[in-house]
Amino acid sequence: MCYDAVIFDNDGVLTKPTLLEVQREAVRRAFAEFDVEPTTETVDGVINGGLTRLRRICAVHDVPVDDFWSHHESHAAATQRACLENGTKPLYDDVVALDDIDHPLAVVSNNQHATIEHILDVFDIDDRFEVAYGRDPTVEGARVKKPDPHYIERAMGELGVDSALYVGDSNVDVVAADRAGIDSAFIRRPHRDGYQLAAEPTYELDSLDELLAVC
Repeated sequence: MCYDAVIFDNDGVLTKPTLLEVQREAVRRAFAEFDVEPTTETVDGVINGGLTRLRRICAVHDVPVDDFWSHHESHAAATQRACLENGTKPLYDDVVALDDIDHPLAVVSNNQHATIEHILDVFDIDDRFEVAYGRDPTVEGARVKKPDPHYIERAMGELGVDSALYVGDSNVDVVAADRAGIDSAFIRRPHRDGYQLAAEPTYELDSLDELLAVC
């Protein structure tokens, strides 16, 4: 199959996933801005729940959801930047395979846009990608994250392409690609051993090295 571009998710594809405790720390710091000490259940609800659950949690603690989310995004970017700099969120070795892909490349991630910028800068790979999008640090940005195809379609529009391959490591990636009307490649990293796919990707890969044959 010939594609006009290849678009990549970040966490679990280009870099190793952010540790759960790091994500939790960002949520705790955001609540601390409002003098709230959340339970672990509440913290995990913010991390794993959708926008409806976030609104419910903020209402319970009498915290303005827009203000809380702004603080959360700032702390999440800061804690992950520390991980990038101390080596606990490394780049996968096979990212070098992207050098041999003769297509425009882009990044579309559910992570904060600031975090994606930090990743490209810390690992000095910003010149490999023509477009890079993380979510906007707003409630609206959270609303249109994958599986909504908003950011994928936005990237394709900026690239000026009609077809693309989206490479991800989760069900939301496969569904987002399908909703955008493009093919998907699911990469089964070690952290996805035994992971059950609810949607059928176009390809399933073990490494980014296999993209050369696909593209």
